[in-house]
Amino acid sequence: MPTNALDETVDTIGREIGLDQQEVAERMAFLDLRADDLALLRELHDMALGDTDTFSDDFYEHILGFPQLRKLVKDDDTVQRLKHSQATYFRGLTSGDYDGAYVRDRLRVGLVHQRIGLEPKWYIGAYRKYLAGMFDLLWKHFHADPERFRAMFNSVLKVVCLDMGLALDTYAHADHRSVVQHQNYLEQIIGGMPAGLIVTDASGRIRSMNATMRDMLGIPDDALDTHPWLESLLPSPELAERMATTLASGAPQDGVVITVDGHADGVRYFEFNIRRTRQADERILLLIGRDITFKRQARLRLQESEEFFRLTFTQAAVGIALLSREGRFVRVNRKLTQIVGFTEIELLQRFLYQITYQSDLLEDRALFRQLIDGEIRDFQRETRFVSKRGNPIWVTLSASAMREALSGQLRLIVAVEDISRRKQAEEALLRMANHDALTGLPNRILLQDRLSHAISQAQRTGRLVGVMFIDLDRFKHVNDSLGHEAGDQMIVEIARRLSRSLRESDTVARQGGDEFVVVLPDLASADDAALVAQKVLSELFQPLMLAGNELFPTGSIGIAIYPRDGQDPTALLKAADTAMYRSKASGGSHFHFYTEDMGMRAEEHLHIEARLQRALQRNEFSLHYQPQVDIASGRIIGLEALLRWEADGREVLPTVDFIPLAEETGLIVPIGEWVLATAMRQLADFARKGLPPLRMSVNVSARQFHQQDIGAQVERLLASSGCDPNALTLEITETLLMESPGAAAEAMVRLSNMGIQLAIDDFCTGYSSLANLKRFPIHGLKIDRSFIADIPGDNDAAAIVHAVIALAGSLKLDVVAVGVETAAQQDFLEAHGCRHMQGYRFGKPVPAAEIERLLRRRCPDAAA
Repeated sequence: MPTNALDETVDTIGREIGLDQQEVAERMAFLDLRADDLALLRELHDMALGDTDTFSDDFYEHILGFPQLRKLVKDDDTVQRLKHSQATYFRGLTSGDYDGAYVRDRLRVGLVHQRIGLEPKWYIGAYRKYLAGMFDLLWKHFHADPERFRAMFNSVLKVVCLDMGLALDTYAHADHRSVVQHQNYLEQIIGGMPAGLIVTDASGRIRSMNATMRDMLGIPDDALDTHPWLESLLPSPELAERMATTLASGAPQDGVVITVDGHADGVRYFEFNIRRTRQADERILLLIGRDITFKRQARLRLQESEEFFRLTFTQAAVGIALLSREGRFVRVNRKLTQIVGFTEIELLQRFLYQITYQSDLLEDRALFRQLIDGEIRDFQRETRFVSKRGNPIWVTLSASAMREALSGQLRLIVAVEDISRRKQAEEALLRMANHDALTGLPNRILLQDRLSHAISQAQRTGRLVGVMFIDLDRFKHVNDSLGHEAGDQMIVEIARRLSRSLRESDTVARQGGDEFVVVLPDLASADDAALVAQKVLSELFQPLMLAGNELFPTGSIGIAIYPRDGQDPTALLKAADTAMYRSKASGGSHFHFYTEDMGMRAEEHLHIEARLQRALQRNEFSLHYQPQVDIASGRIIGLEALLRWEADGREVLPTVDFIPLAEETGLIVPIGEWVLATAMRQLADFARKGLPPLRMSVNVSARQFHQQDIGAQVERLLASSGCDPNALTLEITETLLMESPGAAAEAMVRLSNMGIQLAIDDFCTGYSSLANLKRFPIHGLKIDRSFIADIPGDNDAAAIVHAVIALAGSLKLDVVAVGVETAAQQDFLEAHGCRHMQGYRFGKPVPAAEIERLLRRRCPDAAA
């Protein structure tokens, strides 16, 4: 049984070449090696035992004389070991016992020699040396017996041939096994290599192709049976040309790329390296190929990606830059240079921080440090750069970090969007939201903020805060007489004057219309606010030229002091507003500090306002009618409708207690409409009852006249009441005419065209002139009771009344004297040509039922 790998190989070779006992017997028979030969060899064996070492020494002395063989022997120890083995081997040749052990030993010798590289020519030389030595030995012993000598040498020759045949067959078979193993090894390598391999002859016929190449081409293992020519599998002129070049010159061809269109997976790209070699005397070509389809596609995609990046980078609508870890510009695009005004070369010589606005630098650096340290992946923030010209530029800065694949260096990528216009728009919007569009002053929103801040500061310091509420006097008259453009110019100039009058820390805001509010922080005493108010009034009163007219603006000022008059902005503004109304009630062009009693009156006004609203809902209003008489005939020619309020159904409040408040709050509009509707219905009712024809006079307030389309309102009420418009007189004040003369004239013409008469109430108490009277369709004048009360004793009053009567006569206007209470007043008026009078001398204002009874008494023929 084999004891080691060498013996296993020997046994394997013996089986492969068929060296069993029968084969050995046949070989011995071929050599005519018979039993008598074996006997002679045994005899010789004993004779030659002492000479085998000599044979071995002579043999190695001979072979060591050849340099090629000397290389096989490493040292003297090896030589001695080999000599001993050789001597043992020689002794075995003449043992006469040629069984399986002998055969295995002979095979082992051949295998060892093959493995150490001892070629057969040297191996045969050893046998020749052995035979020569044996010849001498036999001749020494048997030269006297030639027949014996010949028989002995012939037996030696036979066994040497047997032995040499066994050894040489083993050597050859072992060599063949090495070649086969090497070939298998190469085939495994070639078959398993990632590259494809094609071997062709000079004609282009495929000798072999590895599995990788077949997979690349998508062909089965037996494809070469039907397509043995390379051209049929890879029809490429370029490949054929390069193969011919290599075949002819031997020069290798690398990187030969061909396109394969008919592949099952679509178009494929192969790259070949071509080498020439020889097999026997034949030139063959080796084509080492690889599928570069994915690589090529990846390269194309990379090229596309790079081109896309380049175009995107270059033509991006935002600035893009690549920065070093330290913040130095490494690469910038065109848009960034346009944003900051630096050229590309100038930016590449700078750090990002060098173009960052100083006050934004600290926060920007902190964010970039977090980005570099990996604490954040990216960030975006609004910051400012400094352009080449030195002006700040608002930008949105987006930043992230990346590492370069090859160098591993950290790079910072920043995208920069110029948001200067948006910021300007935001600032403009913010300014619009917090400032008055006309004057540029802070508006109510910003005023509240400034006032809150001043209060907070005063709470910390223990100082005072003053709030001044300023309302221009008679501004509406300027607006209506000179136009809104002139009014706007006046507001702008007043804003400038107010700003000039104040400290830098003060705030002046436009509250709306002709109202302004001033916040005075950090006051030592209330007297400081008084000094500012006096300065403001003095500044306001300076002459102002508007539309060719010299004006002297005045204003009414109310002052509230924190913390005395309020703890919050709302309370302080309310207190200052209340004090301003006290100044206005005092004639204007003055200032008042807020006092507690003002607040009480304001609360009282609120109480009355609420009661007025309830009065409308609860129908607490009523009309009383006062007769107007013709002095010559004593006949009642008309009635004036006068409003009465039976508050809570108990007390009747005089109009002076609630009409001004109704005017201020706007409640006069619905109240006035109720008065008109009620008076019209009553006049129509009198007519239906057959009472003598009467003219009904109704007062129309300025607010009612301007806030609603008075013409449309009257038309609607005439239609619903059935009242005759020719029997209706609407009384308006001189002030109403002058507040908005253009609009007033248009409305009055429309009313007059309906048949309604128009009269000026309280004539001579306003601002009208003869020129203005001619502009309006006026039918009558009413002399105010303040003048009637002083006649005939007061010469001035008498002269005015006389002039009014004369004026009315010359203008063919009806005139009614109001408030006639004495015979002397009646006589004076009658003497100066006034025929129509109204007053307690002729009758008090009474309800409609009483007027109806009065009329029936004076006109018994009236229908019941």
